[in-house]
Amino acid sequence: MEKNTTIRAEIEKYIQTEGISMQCFADASKVNPGTLSGILNRNPPRPISVNQLDLITEAMGLEEGSLFEMYVDECFIHSLPHWRRLRPFLLRCSELNKLECIRSVLAYLMDDLSNVPAIFETAEAMFEDGRYEASMLLYDCVIESEKYTHSERLAISYFRIFQIQIKDNQRNLKAAVQFHLYRSRLPEIYALEGLHMLSQVFALKMQWSEMEMYADELRELAQALYRNRNRFGDEHLELLKPLVYYYAQGHLLKASCYEFQGKYEESKQWIEGYADLSWFEGLDEEGWKVVNLHRVYAQGNRLCIEIKMGNTSAIYEYITYLREHPDETLEGLNTLLESANRFGYFVDAELGLFSQQLKNFWELAPERWDTHYRKHFNAFRFASFCKVFAEYYFRKGDYPEGVGQTLHCLQLSVDNSYTEHIIGCMALFEQHRNFATPEQQQLYQSLCLGVRANEKNHAYDHSTGGYL
Repeated sequence: MEKNTTIRAEIEKYIQTEGISMQCFADASKVNPGTLSGILNRNPPRPISVNQLDLITEAMGLEEGSLFEMYVDECFIHSLPHWRRLRPFLLRCSELNKLECIRSVLAYLMDDLSNVPAIFETAEAMFEDGRYEASMLLYDCVIESEKYTHSERLAISYFRIFQIQIKDNQRNLKAAVQFHLYRSRLPEIYALEGLHMLSQVFALKMQWSEMEMYADELRELAQALYRNRNRFGDEHLELLKPLVYYYAQGHLLKASCYEFQGKYEESKQWIEGYADLSWFEGLDEEGWKVVNLHRVYAQGNRLCIEIKMGNTSAIYEYITYLREHPDETLEGLNTLLESANRFGYFVDAELGLFSQQLKNFWELAPERWDTHYRKHFNAFRFASFCKVFAEYYFRKGDYPEGVGQTLHCLQLSVDNSYTEHIIGCMALFEQHRNFATPEQQQLYQSLCLGVRANEKNHAYDHSTGGYL
């Protein structure tokens, strides 16, 4: 196909090559004969809709979207674009992942700032359809073109990019920092979710002061909306999750922040803030599920705190809790191992009760790990588990297993750029290098090369305190 040819020329060439009439091609493509005649014979040619272009492409036996580059040139670059045709085309490009076509159209549209609202609306449609990579191109265009810094569109665009990138450990911190400046400009429907996401990201980065700040903002905003709800009714609240969820999570995240810093008495106080939310007014079925779920979380987290404080008498009750709530198994065993390592006792018998679950942890493929907070376990927490398990094995004198768990943690940490774990695992391996087999030492050297590659590929950003 010649670079400078037109869609009309391609159709005419196909009709001539196949030796068919225009009527036959109209029948084959299901395009109205009068419409097809206008496309081929009128001067200037009749505009082609995206649906008609797809029908023509299929009738010519071409791959879907193969005429899109020509369509961009003819309909949007060399003529005035009309959103009645432009929006369906961009949406179709997102379906077929024709990102270069989207970029070409956007490069032209950015010359006219009046297009920004329509670009944003189209991005929102793509996002709702799960076309995230394509939608990010449009959100980036809105961010670059929006002239009002207090624009709601601008804040939502940063929020959407953060939503898309939150699962990407190499990009989520940068997205979080960029969104941070606009969090207070979001409408209520998104504001609570944005603060919750910020708390999650900084929790995984173990940046406790930032995590606590966003948890406080989340809790305070949820409380304010609850007060307004009682005053005006709940008609104005259209949240992504029930209001009680965000209220509970504000307390849970605050408690977790203190827990991970070893401030256990403070953590206990905040646990009580979500332990019983039955007083919360206006609960529907979904809201009651949240209340009951956080009651379970509080039960487990109270026991977790006791274990971390060295109260071994709580172990039996904690084991019972974990067996009743298998989704908490990994976090629970991690807690037991941390406490055992800190206070110098062993939990082999307790670990034996979960031998099948432990086997499942090792066998589960990384691509199936869900990175959402509190859903089974994520790669970060699993890496943490491997590290404390390695320390436990070393303390027992089981060096082969200790080295194996160390390398497992290091592998996960290199793959996901968990800087904190990488440093700890390398120190742990070097301390026990003499016990490593030649194969393990070779794997370690390979992983160290991966660490160096990460450092080169992800430059340190001092504004975010992390790797880009």
